[in-house]
Amino acid sequence: MKSDFKQSLKNAYFKDFFLRVKNEIDDSDDQPQEILTKIYTDILYDNGTISDYELVFFEREISKSNIKINGYSFSEEDLRLDLFISHHDPSEKIQEIKYNKVLELIESAKNFYLQSTKKLHEKINKKEDAYDISKIIFKNYKDITTVRIIVLTNCECEKTPPMQRDGKVEFQNFLFDNKRIFSSSLGGANSTNIRVDFSKFREKVRCMLAHKSSDKISSYMAFIPGDILFNIYRIFGQRLLSLNVRSFLQLGTKINKGIRQTLIDEPDRFFSYNNGIVVVVDDIELDNDKDGSFIKSATGFQIVNGGQTTATLYRTKKQDNTNFSKVVVPAKITLVKKEYLDEVVPKISEYANTQNVVKKADFSSNHQFHIDIKKLSQKIRTPEGQQWFYERMRGEYQVQKMKQKDLGKDKKSKFLEISPSSMKFTKEDLAKFINCWHYLDPHVACTGAQKSFVTFMNLLNDKKFHEKIDDEFFEKYCAISILFNKTSKIIKDNQSIAGYRSQVLNYTVSLISYHTSRKINFDLIWADQSISRQFEDLINKWSTKIYEIIQKTAEGRNISEWCKKEDCWEELTDRNFTFTVTPPEFTNLKKVAGKPVKVAKEIFSPEDMDNIKKCKSLSTKDWEKMIAWAQEL
Repeated sequence: MKSDFKQSLKNAYFKDFFLRVKNEIDDSDDQPQEILTKIYTDILYDNGTISDYELVFFEREISKSNIKINGYSFSEEDLRLDLFISHHDPSEKIQEIKYNKVLELIESAKNFYLQSTKKLHEKINKKEDAYDISKIIFKNYKDITTVRIIVLTNCECEKTPPMQRDGKVEFQNFLFDNKRIFSSSLGGANSTNIRVDFSKFREKVRCMLAHKSSDKISSYMAFIPGDILFNIYRIFGQRLLSLNVRSFLQLGTKINKGIRQTLIDEPDRFFSYNNGIVVVVDDIELDNDKDGSFIKSATGFQIVNGGQTTATLYRTKKQDNTNFSKVVVPAKITLVKKEYLDEVVPKISEYANTQNVVKKADFSSNHQFHIDIKKLSQKIRTPEGQQWFYERMRGEYQVQKMKQKDLGKDKKSKFLEISPSSMKFTKEDLAKFINCWHYLDPHVACTGAQKSFVTFMNLLNDKKFHEKIDDEFFEKYCAISILFNKTSKIIKDNQSIAGYRSQVLNYTVSLISYHTSRKINFDLIWADQSISRQFEDLINKWSTKIYEIIQKTAEGRNISEWCKKEDCWEELTDRNFTFTVTPPEFTNLKKVAGKPVKVAKEIFSPEDMDNIKKCKSLSTKDWEKMIAWAQEL
């Protein structure tokens, strides 16, 4: 009876999650597959399954092979390649996806990889988003040994796809259906469900109990063979580091030369020279033989210190084909019950580092900055009485929307009348807005939503962001959100811009900020909740020119990677950008892009400006009352 209740409760959660995803897809003007891919990859990034990623839609039949991908993640340092392929079913209820269909999707993504090794990039338009990753695969395929193909679907399938091998390449196939992605979403960045089965490795991981302080914590000293740590990182990647922000940040740094040199020249002395790694687990299974204790398995395996050591070890073997037969990595393994992880892990990390610990709260939605922005969003209304929704926690908007099912006029939810999906932005969006507009760093925004967010939070935590957080700040960044949304639509509708739209978007907004000294008329945009036709025309013209310059200055390089470089931004700021008609949003400025602009007082008198401002502040109901009054005269 209890098991039936538990299952029915699970099914209710699965259905609720399915409907939340469906609502988000229905609310968007973008293609369902694109939105589904974005939602799922965000979840997989949060729990550490994948690193930063690019959304790319490519579908074609080439050499009698069906080819399709919806996105990818590639690290040139690790030679890690993930290919995403999505399947969306528009049904109102959760449907089953046939296992054969899952295998077909895997084959389509696999074909993209195989065709890319045969110069697929020469058969597709250079302006297409998929061109870069196809060329990257061709350039690196001799060194790539593992490709993860990740199927994303809002359907359900009980069977799990098998691993495949094609020559020296191992294809690790994963299915994230509605149930699996829901389970992945529960843990967020603190998900610690990694189970390492050490019995599968040829060598044993020797260990001994070092200290047992209480029923909460036990510590072991372990000796991990280099090949075993290499394979653990090869299989689980960044997920091993999801409890430690510092380790995540270290992955972006250059390979540690000292560690690399020891691994190559003196592998037998690695244990003596290196401090090793610090690991937490929530369960450990030990066994004994004539040589002593060894680890059979460990659950909740997380490296909380030594991320750079692990990544360097992995890269050295991948890049230099180093023999690790004599490499042993010292590891302090702490057994901690799950409920005490948040309390214990920061202290372990802090005392293991000479530097101050990077606390996860410093980079989370619980930071006071995000709490303050949320409070502002809950109290401020637009002139029309609507409310911008700040999504401090992922999925919060859809949860709130489903809670308020009461219908208003025209059978629309009252919640949607007050806060339509077009009036929502997330903490990652806000970080992008600030990086592009305030810091003039579009190249940072182009590194991906998550890295852009971490970069901004670093500046915030280091007290290098000095804007006052008040009503004016919130209205200003809502106006910038409008600017981003409108610019995105203009770029999407522009037939001349065939690819790299997100990069062009970031650079266009930053260039407007640069040429206006960050001082366009935000009050006007806030009052209208839109931008003028003249401003739209300028954006269309500038974004086209930006697209052309980015391609030209890349000079054959990977355009996505070029857009992440500050040099790309400098190339654009050196160019001339002009306009013929002055947008109303510029009338509070004296110069834009070096061009004199008539200031507002030269066009309207102070009294005119006051009257315009009053008119802009009136709500629809106020205008209806005036119309009714005028009709009575």
